[in-house]
Amino acid sequence: MLSTRPGTARDVGRLARTTRRGHLALLVAAAALGAGGLFVLLYATSVHAVPGNSDGATVILEGKALSAGHLTLNHWFLSLDSFWWVDVPFYALAVLAVGVRPELLQAVPAVLGALVVAVGAWLAAGRSRGAAALAGAGTVVAVLALPSHALAFFLLQGPLHVGTALYALLAFACVRRYRPGRVRWVLAVVLVAAGTLGDLQMLVFGAAPMLGGGVLAMVRRRELRAGAAAVSAAVCGAVLALAGRELAKLVGTYTINSPAPGASLREMATNLRLVGVYGARLFGLGSAGFGSGGMPAALLAVHLVALAALLAGFAIAAARLVAALVAGRRGAEEDEEAWRLDDMLLLAFLADLAIFVYLTPAPLPSYARYLTASAIFGAVLAGRAAARLAALLARGVPAAALAGLGVVVVCLLAAGTGYALGQPDPSQPASELGTYLAAHGLTRGIGDYWSASIVTVESKGAVVVRPVTGLPAGRIVAYTRNSSSTWYEGKTFQFLVYNPALPFGGVDEQSASATFGPPSEKTAVDGYLVLRWPHPLSAPVPPGA
Repeated sequence: MLSTRPGTARDVGRLARTTRRGHLALLVAAAALGAGGLFVLLYATSVHAVPGNSDGATVILEGKALSAGHLTLNHWFLSLDSFWWVDVPFYALAVLAVGVRPELLQAVPAVLGALVVAVGAWLAAGRSRGAAALAGAGTVVAVLALPSHALAFFLLQGPLHVGTALYALLAFACVRRYRPGRVRWVLAVVLVAAGTLGDLQMLVFGAAPMLGGGVLAMVRRRELRAGAAAVSAAVCGAVLALAGRELAKLVGTYTINSPAPGASLREMATNLRLVGVYGARLFGLGSAGFGSGGMPAALLAVHLVALAALLAGFAIAAARLVAALVAGRRGAEEDEEAWRLDDMLLLAFLADLAIFVYLTPAPLPSYARYLTASAIFGAVLAGRAAARLAALLARGVPAAALAGLGVVVVCLLAAGTGYALGQPDPSQPASELGTYLAAHGLTRGIGDYWSASIVTVESKGAVVVRPVTGLPAGRIVAYTRNSSSTWYEGKTFQFLVYNPALPFGGVDEQSASATFGPPSEKTAVDGYLVLRWPHPLSAPVPPGA
């Protein structure tokens, strides 16, 4: 017999609320633990795969400027991918927390990588539950959190457009519904604008796929309103970015360098073939030019399963789109939120491939960085395909076999990552150089780009080295790319350093002698050559820079 004593219903309600709070607390604790573990894994992978260079050091110094209140980065010389409101705010927060430290070269990319994996896993799981959600999210984690050495090198190195891909994923998530709601729509606009202000590639694999996805939604449903939210968010985001740039110019902001010319038609034809070659190398099919990170060939080859999953996810999404367009309005009757997101991811994947084809001027492995975003979008597509397959099989022998195969693949990928992490970390000569310079009281210097800012960061700011370049006439001046004019104006320097084995920008003993006279001292330090003079040095900013 049920009790009818006063307060019983109230007690039951209180118990239910307490239980829900307990479940929520457990969920939050599990999520925090998972995020922490993911960060530690990606940080360790980054330390092993990426020794750090002046590109990564420069964005730390940008973050330092931003954290000091220079919100528009006035006096800086930057490129179209300045990462102003993409990666730089993350570095600014990190610098506020711990100061300029070499650990940030790996820590911030690991944070961005962890966010990409988390958001990608969430989007891959979608509305699935149970085994299907696990299959979708697990696919993304397996591909991106347990990467090959080559993929880790680009995915966990800052700043190589990973933060921009994160903004694009979040923007897609905001407009994946027919009526996304005012808050989600505004957030999508802000993400597109912020991403574009920091990296023009956001227009190509962020805004354009949103706009294209909106148009496809109109065609699928035979209704203009069906894609209005996505189209308007993409357009308004781009317009807001343009307005933001013009406003920043009024109050004073960074100067944008002339963009590098795109590839010629002949080079683009070559690059079309390189998409397959470099894509395969990123996923373990050979290591020539990319390195293996110490992974045995057999474990490296397991990453081909990840590549196969990416290609399958792309093919399935493309086939579903074509089938839906043929079917007309009937093809839009399935899960609308799912196909909207699939369409945007598919277009983003293709857009990033187009970036690689257009921006790669030479067949060098370093340009595989332009394929990183496509690996991210492809991993999410693969995860969404895996979730659908798991839901279709549901249970029984096929489902168990698929789950077993997935577990084996993940274990092999983890074994490869563990094996690589057990190898010695790559050396960082700039650290030894910074130690030598500080020990000899040499705290202010100039050097070629790749020998400059990295020393500043590796020495935690104890030694400041500013980048310079040689003019055609052979004289050395300030390097007006990835630098600030305040580094040079009214400043004098004690030494010049460059790497004779990796000459860059015409900075060498000959150009240094032509500018400052013959050096009085020359010292070799771990591959670098340090030149000194009995008088202070200066590096003026070229007129018109």
